[in-house]
Amino acid sequence: MKLTKKSNKVLLNAAMLIIILLSLSNCSEDKLKSDNVKSFTEKTIPRTVNLAGKKYFFEEIKVPLKIFIKNNKLIIGESRRVPEDFPPIHVLDAKKMKYLRPFGKIGFGPGEVSDVSGIDLGANDNTFWVYSAMSKHFSEFDLDDTTSLSKNQIKQEGDFYMAMAMAWSSDSTVMCRMVNDPHQFVEFSIDGRRLANYGKWEDHLVREDLTNYMMSDLHMGWFKGNQINNVYASAGVYRDRIEILNKEKGKIFITDGPFNYIPKFTIANSSGSSNKLIVGIAEPLAYLDIAISKNYIFGLYSDKTEKQLRESNEIANDIYAFDLEGKIKCNFILDISIRGLAVDEESQKLYGITTDEDPGIAVFDLPDLK
Repeated sequence: MKLTKKSNKVLLNAAMLIIILLSLSNCSEDKLKSDNVKSFTEKTIPRTVNLAGKKYFFEEIKVPLKIFIKNNKLIIGESRRVPEDFPPIHVLDAKKMKYLRPFGKIGFGPGEVSDVSGIDLGANDNTFWVYSAMSKHFSEFDLDDTTSLSKNQIKQEGDFYMAMAMAWSSDSTVMCRMVNDPHQFVEFSIDGRRLANYGKWEDHLVREDLTNYMMSDLHMGWFKGNQINNVYASAGVYRDRIEILNKEKGKIFITDGPFNYIPKFTIANSSGSSNKLIVGIAEPLAYLDIAISKNYIFGLYSDKTEKQLRESNEIANDIYAFDLEGKIKCNFILDISIRGLAVDEESQKLYGITTDEDPGIAVFDLPDLK
């Protein structure tokens, strides 16, 4: 068939239209690429401040592991090692540092919680969510309620079931880190529908043979979010990297440091569909928790191996403070070792769970970071 100039022009326009449509399709599948990568070292930190804390001990709290602050209330989550007849959740008055009351009942029945793997904001000023990893569900509690059981629970279903770390992004959506997924961040509705993907692991491969599952293992970390400023961040346990998703700006910011290293790892054969990436036990751990306030991100840093952690009560004494785009602002050196972290920027207080034989809550005065 002989093509005229007119038919050539039609074909050219059609080809251009296909390219545009493919481009738009790719944009809708993956909301953004994480191309804002920066790093810091101990020498480039602009400010170092020593903080002296005060420890508060509460007989009611046995093996605290999680800490969260909301409306001048500290919400404490117990470890899975706490006996079943003890309450898994406690609430303290953060200003007076006084014990208020327990919450929750350990179990797998209606209204019960199997464990406290995470704590987050609730739908209103008086509520908070508890995530239980063992039973894969969320339980909502009301600070004014006098009962022990949760009256509102949501089960993970569908693709949402594969989320390993979560932070509420609205009263009906959750931002997640996935076990085996091409994306760094995935947002779901609470009924299990995938709403949006953010960033791709293939843009950050440290080795060509690493799968999505392996990249998730290597970048496993502590994940928190802040619904108010729409910022969500993961602080790496094995790699000293913080990944920050600013949903409102439509950007992912990555900050490596202070040592900028990729830990030694091996690939183990698995009976399942994916081989597993295993980080060497002699490798130092990086971040052990993270907190996001209105204007800053705080990462609790260890730099100790698992062997060192088993042999000592000293877990972590360093906190790195960043702005919401991952620029390093300060290194806080604590005189009390802590394992969990909560920050109240308005009252300029920093809270942590002490790591001594009789764990309590350490309170530090937070200096102005401006």
